[in-house]
Amino acid sequence: MDSFSALDQMVRVAVYQSFVETGNPPDVDRLSSLLGCIRSEIRASLFRLAAEHVLVLEGDQPQIRMAMPFSAVPTSFRVTTAKGQWFANCAWDSLGISAALGADARIDTTCADCGEAVGLEIIGGNLAEELGVIHFAIPAAHWWDDIRFT
Repeated sequence: MDSFSALDQMVRVAVYQSFVETGNPPDVDRLSSLLGCIRSEIRASLFRLAAEHVLVLEGDQPQIRMAMPFSAVPTSFRVTTAKGQWFANCAWDSLGISAALGADARIDTTCADCGEAVGLEIIGGNLAEELGVIHFAIPAAHWWDDIRFT
């Protein structure tokens, strides 16, 4: 992160603040307005952040799809806290939202194998119940090979 410009760092913070406050990422126009920058500077910053795996864009468009652990698109991982609700990209990220917010959370998802509803609770930074397994079908070293699928 040290190699990023001050603008890149401000864009990153603004993206995460938007996710926390609204459950959604800001678009280029909103970032431009918030940060007092022209759209082309914001676009370039988003592409730099994506190139460094700080966030994921929609293909070659400067539209934010993910800023881990938050997802801009509905997923099967819904995280609810007293502060609001968010979608996570995966089981790992659903735990990350609770940790990032420093908040107790309920995670609602479904079993990928049988389709049964699964609910987890995080209380005081710990799983309330220690039953269950989170399975990662793809080794972490290969998640970025196709992060949208992973």
